[in-house]
This record gives sequence, C-alpha cells and structure tokens, in this order.
Amino acid sequence: MLDTELWNEFRGGDQKAFQRIYQLYVRDLLSYGCKVSGNTQLIEDSIHDLFIELWQQRKNLSETDSIKFYLFRSLRNKINHSQRKDLFYNSTDIHNAWGNADEFLIESHLIETEEKEKLLRQLRNSYDLLSPRQQQALNLRFYLHFNNEEIAQIMGVNYQSACKFIYSGLKTLREAVRILGVLLIFRFL
Repeated sequence: MLDTELWNEFRGGDQKAFQRIYQLYVRDLLSYGCKVSGNTQLIEDSIHDLFIELWQQRKNLSETDSIKFYLFRSLRNKINHSQRKDLFYNSTDIHNAWGNADEFLIESHLIETEEKEKLLRQLRNSYDLLSPRQQQALNLRFYLHFNNEEIAQIMGVNYQSACKFIYSGLKTLREAVRILGVLLIFRFL
C-alpha cells in the first residue's frame, strides 16, 4: 500500500491504518529521537503525544507523500518544543545516545582483523568528535536514507546547511581513516 493511500485511510478514521502507521514507524522514531535528545522519557512521551495528537487531529491533517518524513519532522518539532519549554538540553546525553548507536553499528559490522579493528576505533573516535548536528545529518542520510532536502527540513535548516553538515562530517571521517591507513602502512615497513 502506498503512503498516500495509508495516510488517507488514517485521515478518514480507519483505526487499522493508524495502527499500521504506528507499527511501521515507532522503532525508527525511537531511534531517531535518541539522535535528537538523550532524554529517553522525553522521547517516549513525545512519540506518545505525537500519535495521540495525530489521531485527534486526523481530519485536519494535510496529505503527504511520505509518512516517515512527516512523522520524523513532527517528532523533531515536538522534542525541540518540549526542550525549549522545559529549558532542558544536555549535550552529554545526546553524545551518549550517538555513542550507543555507533557502538551497535560497529558491533554488527565488526571486522576480524586487528588492523581493521583499529581503523574502526579511530573512525568511532572521529565520529564522536563531530558536532551533534553533523552526526544527526549523517545518521539521517546514511542510516535512515533521507535525501538532503528532507534532512534540511527535518533538522530545521536550509538545504545548503544540511549539505554542509553531511560534507564536513564525511570529510572529517575520511581524513581520520586516511591518516590511520598511512600509519598502518608505515608500521609494516
């Protein structure tokens, strides 16, 4: 079923369509929420509130070609609004949430050789040095497969800024890998 059809059925009051939307996207929303804020309770509450408001406001919602995009953007706005309202923002929590996601990815793709393990460790250390916005942009682009225009809208920045976050983050990571590769070569000479 196309996003448009599912969304329109939901807007028409179909509870099964609403449940299907929830089932399809709740895990991705939780994962994305951890990239926006390290406050798990805030993320869960925001997702809960988002779906309650969606159901209550379903008749007033506009059409969408991408439910995922709509939900991600709405969740980000809801989390940001809550953070501003509560004057709560802890960059350490965001850093830790990104670190956990990064460790999961590394563990799932861990390569057996010692040299490659060193390369991955250096890459992780370099990733941790990226700004939270660069990390968020890279996650949206390469793990959640949004295009640059959607990333800009989700992050609340202009298109050029989103491209800059992605480009500068990749450039930093490539440089870290290149330097470590050169060091590994010299080690074996």
